[in-house]
Amino acid sequence: MELSEEKARLRSELRAKRRALSDEERRTAAEAVAERLVTLEGLKEAELVLAYMPMKYEIDVLPAVERLKKLGKRIAFPLCIEDGGLRLFIPAEENGFRRGAYGILEPDVSRAAEVSADSLDAIILPAIGFDRELNRLGQGGGYYDRLLAKTSCYTVVVGFDCQLVGFVPTDEHDRKADAVVTPLLTLEKNGKYYVNSQSKFHSGGTVEITI
Repeated sequence: MELSEEKARLRSELRAKRRALSDEERRTAAEAVAERLVTLEGLKEAELVLAYMPMKYEIDVLPAVERLKKLGKRIAFPLCIEDGGLRLFIPAEENGFRRGAYGILEPDVSRAAEVSADSLDAIILPAIGFDRELNRLGQGGGYYDRLLAKTSCYTVVVGFDCQLVGFVPTDEHDRKADAVVTPLLTLEKNGKYYVNSQSKFHSGGTVEITI
């Protein structure tokens, strides 16, 4: 199977799994991911963080954004442009967004400060899927791939537990993340992962495992 076909098949399967989640499962997952994100050293050390406004069925990172703001972080958001790239803006106020490409809320450039990719300290990346090797499967448009080529900053992929797969097909242009965070799991490049055992599957606290 061609790489593009394999990625398309996997995207279709994982989108179906995301759509099957209930609203309550989504809300609970967003809060759990927010709790995990603020413990990451890469985000603790960051001053300027790129987040995103979630599309339908994507995990909501706005609870995490609010926590990061309380910690004094500046939060930027992407704006899709015609050439397949992203411009990055820090909205000046809470309602500094408008409905843009693909129906996504994007910064209103008349009420936002633009920042460059090389000024970012960290990026919170959306994904269709990911694996334990920190490989990310995106939407397929290449927007974030082109952005990542312009910065070497810390990157963390977020998603639901159902988006974790055994293997994400990649090519030489795909960049591994520094971490992956789901409601029940934190995976990091240092070979450690953290399992949240406070779930319907486990009892107790957080377990650190070295792999």
